[in-house]
Amino acid sequence: MEIKAAFVTGAFDPTEEIWKKAIEYLGIQNTDGRTHIKRIGTNQIQIFQYEEVDQKSIFENSANHKTKVIASFTGRAIGNKKKWVKS
Repeated sequence: MEIKAAFVTGAFDPTEEIWKKAIEYLGIQNTDGRTHIKRIGTNQIQIFQYEEVDQKSIFENSANHKTKVIASFTGRAIGNKKKWVKS
């Protein structure tokens, strides 16, 4: 059975390239800068968004801000490509 990939990147692409493909797939416009990517491992990423960002606390530890996960993806290397599947 063929894996239905959400998007495909190079096997060793940097996080920035994966981010571009992921937000394109999700149709996200990150105009306010609240949406971020977190690389959990070599083959796992999460796209998350800060729910509330108080301008007074923008320089505080980001661990104190409330976030919500928008999507998680798992990558599988096949040759020189990596297929990312929404998990």
